[in-house]
Amino acid sequence: MSQASGFKTSEGEAAFRAAYDAAMKCWPVPYEELDIPNRFGTTHVIVSGPTDAPPLVLLHGYMATSTMWVPNVADFSKDYRVYAIDVMGQSSKSIPGEPVRNAADYVAWLTATLNALRLDRVSLLGQSFGGWLALKYAIAAPERVRKLGLLSAGGFLPMAKQFKVRGMLMAFLHWLGFNEKSDEPDSRLVRDFLGLVYLGLKHFQMPPETARVMPTVFSDAELQGIHVQALVLFGNHERLYDPATALARARRLIPDIEGDLIPDCSHDMCLSQRGLVDARVLDFFKKPTAPSRSAA
Repeated sequence: MSQASGFKTSEGEAAFRAAYDAAMKCWPVPYEELDIPNRFGTTHVIVSGPTDAPPLVLLHGYMATSTMWVPNVADFSKDYRVYAIDVMGQSSKSIPGEPVRNAADYVAWLTATLNALRLDRVSLLGQSFGGWLALKYAIAAPERVRKLGLLSAGGFLPMAKQFKVRGMLMAFLHWLGFNEKSDEPDSRLVRDFLGLVYLGLKHFQMPPETARVMPTVFSDAELQGIHVQALVLFGNHERLYDPATALARARRLIPDIEGDLIPDCSHDMCLSQRGLVDARVLDFFKKPTAPSRSAA
């Protein structure tokens, strides 16, 4: 076992890293890769965009790695210094050390990573599991978040029961909206994504403590206590939970929120509707921060 990296074997690690590097060949803008050490291990970060631009931190979906942002990063990095972070404890180029045991550990890990990057207050964008993590971080450390963007985020409603089992993820990727038809222009991106997720599930040994940390539903009080401006987007055909009900709960409870259902997509909105999603995200982040929220 290649315990130092979290992979079961050195051969499996090599196959995964080769697929990761192949996916990064599609990264459409210049980038640098950083490895940030802290007590939870070594966190891998992909950095793009002007060095003097405001920071935008991206948190990917469950087991998806930061390569999932290939379709979006060109838009995001025009006016932002983008930091795509491989979530600790999941298959990626981040190398686990001390296990992440709960949501509070994820908050501590992300704080340590931002500190090492010398990022004080950031715009934070998360997708799916990364959206749940971003929402948790905004609740726990609002002083570090300028604005919060949530795409297909967990935490508003319980997931459909069949998606709680990690081993069933690959079987349902297509049902969630992803496909790999060879006649579609994004087929290579989809194949790279599916291949990388498959290799991660096959070869990476997630720490058992971390495997138990799954998106929980935030209470009314937690959502009502969010003191940052938030953007919440769901695909109108989302299948992990009812998107209209999830959006209605977010609108009812989060004090300062913009929200919408993105048409003609499911969990795949960052790819299939990237033009619309990127525009909504950037429009939201570029608006001046409301003085009342900053004061809060």
